Amino acid sequence: MFLEELFDRKFVDAVLNEWHKTMMDLPAGFRQAYEMGLVSSAQMVKFLAINARPTTSRFISRTLPQGMSRAFIGRMLADPAFLYRLLLEEAATIGSSVWWEVKNRKDRIKQEWDLALMNVLTVAACNALVVWSLAPCRSYGNTFRFDLQNTLQKLPNNIFERSYPLREFDLQKRIHSLFYKAAELCIVGLTAGAVQGSLSNFLASKKKEKLSVTIPSMSTNALGYGAFLGLYANLRYQLLCGFDQAMVNHFDVIGVALFFSTALRVLNVQLGERSRLAWLGVEVDPLVQSDDLLKAYNRPSEDGTRSSSKWFISKNAIVSGLGLLGIRQGNAESAANEETRAPKARRKRIVRKKVTASSA
Repeated sequence: MFLEELFDRKFVDAVLNEWHKTMMDLPAGFRQAYEMGLVSSAQMVKFLAINARPTTSRFISRTLPQGMSRAFIGRMLADPAFLYRLLLEEAATIGSSVWWEVKNRKDRIKQEWDLALMNVLTVAACNALVVWSLAPCRSYGNTFRFDLQNTLQKLPNNIFERSYPLREFDLQKRIHSLFYKAAELCIVGLTAGAVQGSLSNFLASKKKEKLSVTIPSMSTNALGYGAFLGLYANLRYQLLCGFDQAMVNHFDVIGVALFFSTALRVLNVQLGERSRLAWLGVEVDPLVQSDDLLKAYNRPSEDGTRSSSKWFISKNAIVSGLGLLGIRQGNAESAANEETRAPKARRKRIVRKKVTASSA
């Protein structure tokens, strides 16, 4: 293992002494977990690496609201590379979506930039919510009013998340987590698809020309996003989290595990982008593309007629030139017509009568 989980108080205190910190320097919630013996030496190292010095993670955790800040720190404790994975997913998703929009809209991207921007923002937001929801997290001491909330918070974020003190994940909880995350992401997809579909159809109604990419209706877009996130994206990222954990446990060097994780996540984003278009039924309008092809095909023929017209000599000009030589135009035309029209000889019909002996 890269960082072994040691819950002995002596090892945790040794980590605090190494960072020149005491128990009073810890936040209230984390201090309570430390006093209860729920914090391991590896988690203490990760927490101090985030909060003991000015880093990007500390800036983000202090900027977010309290609830989201605790969730962000919990994800960083469970996976130190969470922020890197999130930024990688966002960069790959935005880049893939922008490339598809520019490739298929072509010259229409200047007139349809608002529709393309709406698609890119929706895809990026949905991808960030999927990565955030399924990332492993360490949480302690959260108590809610209703029993259902207390039961749901004890479920793992993904089916491959490891157990830790006060959070024992058996097979039943992992199966429940799979269906719970599917329902949660389905609701997220329905909401995002409905908002994006309504705005896209409103913007498309103001366009005078025909759009280069088909836009599904609001209901189709909402149902497509809900099914895509709840079923397909949920299953893909569940398996991806299991692969990340297997790579971290197998390799002693975290850079090797991050390399394989990066390569697989980039391929996963490419596959997800193509699958999303198929689930939503979005495709390029062939009529718009055929109009562009016809314009490009007819352009050389117009140039050819213009160039050939410079070398064309009218028949009337030839006839009028013959008139200057003393030849009448009518005679010339009649002579030409007589030559072209060769007379056909008529065959005489010969009628033979049969003469009988009586008539003679």
